[in-house]
Amino acid sequence: MMTNKDWLKSAGIPFQIATQAPEEGACCPIFFLEGEKKGVLWIHPDNCDTQGQILREASRLLQNTLVPLDPLEGLEHALAAAVKGRLSHVVVDETLFDNEDIFLEDPEGYIRLTPSNLRQALNLMTKKSQVRFIDFSTTATSAQKNKSRKRVLSGIQPSGDMTLGNWLGAVELWKKQIEEYPNCYFFLADLHSLTVAPEPEELRERIRKTATLLLACGLDMERAAMFRQSQLGGVHTELAWLFACITPEGRLEQMTQFKEKAQKQASVGTGLKIYPILMAADIAIYQSHLVPVGDDQRQHLELAREIIRKFNSRYGHTFVVPKALVREGSTARVMDLTDGTKKMSKSSTNTDGCIYLLDSPEDINRKIKRAKTDAIRDLYPDSLERPETTNLLGIYQGLTGLSMEAIIAEFEGQGHGALKKALTECLIAKLEPVRKRYAQYSADPGYVEGVLARGAERVYPIAAETLSKAKERVGL
Repeated sequence: MMTNKDWLKSAGIPFQIATQAPEEGACCPIFFLEGEKKGVLWIHPDNCDTQGQILREASRLLQNTLVPLDPLEGLEHALAAAVKGRLSHVVVDETLFDNEDIFLEDPEGYIRLTPSNLRQALNLMTKKSQVRFIDFSTTATSAQKNKSRKRVLSGIQPSGDMTLGNWLGAVELWKKQIEEYPNCYFFLADLHSLTVAPEPEELRERIRKTATLLLACGLDMERAAMFRQSQLGGVHTELAWLFACITPEGRLEQMTQFKEKAQKQASVGTGLKIYPILMAADIAIYQSHLVPVGDDQRQHLELAREIIRKFNSRYGHTFVVPKALVREGSTARVMDLTDGTKKMSKSSTNTDGCIYLLDSPEDINRKIKRAKTDAIRDLYPDSLERPETTNLLGIYQGLTGLSMEAIIAEFEGQGHGALKKALTECLIAKLEPVRKRYAQYSADPGYVEGVLARGAERVYPIAAETLSKAKERVGL
């Protein structure tokens, strides 16, 4: 039987023999799917931890129970079936085309293809079969390989007053990422803040306060970088212009956040509409692999991936296509204490529904006491029927790290009063160090500015190199 190398050579498809073995787990597994309908499945190596799920999806598409053969022999079996006209489907993990190089294992070594080479191979294999491209990996998992090479990027608008939702839903996640990934970049999205036309002095105060609060939350800036978006000499906005020139206006008008905010404003600035393009540039300029997002930003990240893929397809592979690092668990969304169907928001007119990180113990006690509950004594989560109870249980779980089963057992037969008392004590204890560190850093604004300056110095070479490459690719 032909090897991968022999077939590629006979088919006239360009390829290279890898001079050294690729990193562990970097080879693309190709499965030949034996059954009444024969198929072939190409999987991105990062997605092999969900291989079983992908194989089940392929079986569903082919409407047949499939038996995967050895991935090393997968291509040879697929080619033989294709030549005989017996290959029914080719299912391709779309994220393969996000890579600059694709590695195949071969009995005689390793083969390196470009995305365009892969498309040539697929065209030859699928003359009499149906090809389906499916994105099997819009969400990154903790099992991803080669974490030392992954860059994690996250931004936060400098609103000044950070909430418990910001802390549990974002900052605590960032702290874990700093431990897992050596290249974590966090920026204050001060350019994005201009979409609501804030007063200059107010914006400066918000930037200072947000940066100070992030440090007070315990982010290790010896291992990560934090900076202001506007510190980077316009690289974000210049790349955003390149992206704007290839993004249809209609796609921007489809964004849910734009439609919702536009309905609430008498006059809509252009910045609100092109916000997702600047977000795409924020991500791409640092060649970011992973982007932590909540539900409200998933649509924007998908547009960013779409823009980056379009640029790569038109001008050649230039940017890493990012994946979402989704916040999971009970604290993915912290809801309003007075209405469990609404997200806890610092912009809410009812401040009793929101816990701010700098709230005094007295404020915390008052707000938790007034938190809305229901008349059912037993405590258990039910997001549809008991949103407020579910929210309080979720916050307590996020603060303590206990399982929901353990929490239900802890408060069995005690009702909401006991939960509120324990939650208040836990909140006060957890936020006390944050308030103390905030007072310390506020007394030394030079230290905070120094952290931001060092962060900008660390990431600027990456941004400058990326922008230079992108400009050269478009002809500038």
